[in-house]
Amino acid sequence: MKKGSILFTGKSGQQYSFMVWSLDTQFNPMGGVYFVTERRVIKGAHLRPRHNPIFIGQTDNLASTFNAASLPDRFMEFGANCLCVHLHDDPDRRTHIEQDLLKAYSTDCNPSRPL
Repeated sequence: MKKGSILFTGKSGQQYSFMVWSLDTQFNPMGGVYFVTERRVIKGAHLRPRHNPIFIGQTDNLASTFNAASLPDRFMEFGANCLCVHLHDDPDRRTHIEQDLLKAYSTDCNPSRPL
């Protein structure tokens, strides 16, 4: 189920629009960059959701990546409850976006960021 949209900004300053989906979403076989997050609505912040970044990745097929299996247990240990998806067919562009975001966000499950 779609929960909305969010902008994530890479280290370059480029903003990327992501659609926010629940973990039980069945995706079509499309390429994209994804952000696994813990989405929380904080009272007193105008009920605006906050996203704790857990993992950033990219795939050429969202359906094969997410439809058949549940997320790894390590993601669930950090409270994963959303998949934020930025659709893009070009593998080089997906890799560029993924790297730009990895340089900007500290995640719980990606390897350490390069210096």
